Amino acid sequence: MGARVIARRGLALVLVAGAAGCGSDATSPDGQGSGSAFDVTVTGGVTPTYSWPGGTAHSVSVVRVSAPGTIVWGVAHLQQALPSPVTHGVVSGGALPTMTTETRLTAGVRYRVSVTRQDTRTGWTEFTP
Repeated sequence: MGARVIARRGLALVLVAGAAGCGSDATSPDGQGSGSAFDVTVTGGVTPTYSWPGGTAHSVSVVRVSAPGTIVWGVAHLQQALPSPVTHGVVSGGALPTMTTETRLTAGVRYRVSVTRQDTRTGWTEFTP
């Protein structure tokens, strides 16, 4: 097995663990239990654009809310240099795909996108295309 395949599998495992841990444990001032460290904005459609404030990211991952431990699409950058925004299904220069099961999302299904920035803080939001 090549070093790149091992790195991708290890990175995917880390991202799955991170996405699974993005539940609503923290309580926001409005009492709704956000837990997100920063806002992530999602455009409409089955190939939305994900954007976030505060600098470049290490990874972007998308899961179905009904199966939060399984990433359906994601990208990561080993030098933590993913610029905002990222378009779903597109792997930009220098990035590695971590999962490509759903390069187009399914309309009517609830998803959660998680972004882990270079400062190690993770923001997420749920959406339905």
